[in-house]
Amino acid sequence: MESASESSSRTRDASIGDGNTDVTRSRAVSVPVSLAKVGETGIVVRISGNPEVRKFLSDLGFTIGTRISTVSDLKGNKILSVRGSRIAIDSTMASKILFCPE
Repeated sequence: MESASESSSRTRDASIGDGNTDVTRSRAVSVPVSLAKVGETGIVVRISGNPEVRKFLSDLGFTIGTRISTVSDLKGNKILSVRGSRIAIDSTMASKILFCPE
């Protein structure tokens, strides 16, 4: 069973992002990384999914405010440049990362 703080944290994440992002702007123009074209860059504005998925992506470097760019796309699977590293993720994980294209 989750604690009250975990529940409220999840609700806050689902409704307003991380609190440090301009929510109106991020909701208006954010798109899933799964739709990004090769060479496109942007800023991560939201990570969706269950807590385990969000922690996994955070541990890889995908956090709110991080600049990312698409290096390669093969049948929906992406290689992304994040924090100086190249990370390969499948289309399911890519769909959980919302970013604001630059």
